[in-house]
Amino acid sequence: MMSDKKIPVCTEPCPIERGMRVIGGKWKGSILWHLQDGPVRFNELSRQLGGASKKMLVQRLTEMEQQGLVKREVISERPIAVTYEITGFGRTALGVLEQLKDWAIEYDI
Repeated sequence: MMSDKKIPVCTEPCPIERGMRVIGGKWKGSILWHLQDGPVRFNELSRQLGGASKKMLVQRLTEMEQQGLVKREVISERPIAVTYEITGFGRTALGVLEQLKDWAIEYDI
């Protein structure tokens, strides 16, 4: 039996869609997760995310820096060495990611 409750129509992106646009891109959640304990150098982050190409990682990190989720710091010019650190805003997404991780484990997905 169908509920008589009317589901509102989204005339613009709903809050869930807006949130997914920020943290739902491929590798973004994993990047934030790996940065939660402190700054990580690019090459180390690349190793931790074994399935992500360096090109993909650079694209995601650039997007995330523009969104204010991570901060990039150049620590050496020659040879180039950079670290990435989660920002306060990025840290606010960790609770959602923790719940998503628990859900995925619980339902073996």
